[in-house]
Amino acid sequence: MSEPQSRHWRFERDERDVLWLTLDKSDSTSNTLSRDVLSELDSLLDEIQTAVPRGLVIESAKPTGFILGADVSEFSALETADAGAAAAARGQAVMDKLASLACPTVAAIDGYALGGGLELALACDYRVAVEGYDRNLGLPEVQLGIHPGFGGTVRAVALLGAPAALDLMLTGRMLSPVEASRIHLVDRLVPRERLRECADQLIDNRPTRARAPWFLRLLNLGLARRWVARSIRARIARRANPLHYPAPFAILDLWLRHGAHGCSAYDAEARSIGKLFVTQTSRNLV
Repeated sequence: MSEPQSRHWRFERDERDVLWLTLDKSDSTSNTLSRDVLSELDSLLDEIQTAVPRGLVIESAKPTGFILGADVSEFSALETADAGAAAAARGQAVMDKLASLACPTVAAIDGYALGGGLELALACDYRVAVEGYDRNLGLPEVQLGIHPGFGGTVRAVALLGAPAALDLMLTGRMLSPVEASRIHLVDRLVPRERLRECADQLIDNRPTRARAPWFLRLLNLGLARRWVARSIRARIARRANPLHYPAPFAILDLWLRHGAHGCSAYDAEARSIGKLFVTQTSRNLV
């Protein structure tokens, strides 16, 4: 495997054939998933597929945290719904490439993992986080008038079950690592000095990947989904007018129509966020 060139990612393959991919966004004090960061990651994953390591760990070099999310400064360039959908689809393709790697993958989370940053972590097989009670994990896109667009509306439900995943997306609230561990959003909690060690152990041991328990997966079935969605929609409607705040209703509609399952769910997510990018609500909030 050739040594890749990158402005934003550092690349280390250790003697045990574990690949450490460290995000250190150039000319920035924090990591965001800007278009060029995603493009470089896409190219790196192509390189990795040509010589698959024993495992891959994604981490951050920034003291401000793991990844704060997408680069919201780029949203204003999305002038049409089609442009927004295309941008989301590009991000989804990178996350899909990460999720399909033929080796165990670990997100080593120290500090903030928000929005697209958490979606990247969800695309990994495992998530290990520095233990703590500061609320720094979440999918807060609804507060910007949009929803997750890199596959998060699908992967969050598959991992957590619809009730917990929809709550995170509809409220935009953040969780501490301790709270995230309770709902199995993260697989391990460790002191900061053991973060890399634990990531290495997950690659060695390859425990069964977490997913929603069977009784929560049943809620994704048609009749149960319609019944749950009706109740949630009534609660949303008491707090928000869909004409002014369409994002919560769009999140619910995605789950209602697709049950967080299949390629159609990802396609619908991209089209939906594309429409939300160009609403007046999103323009005012970003």
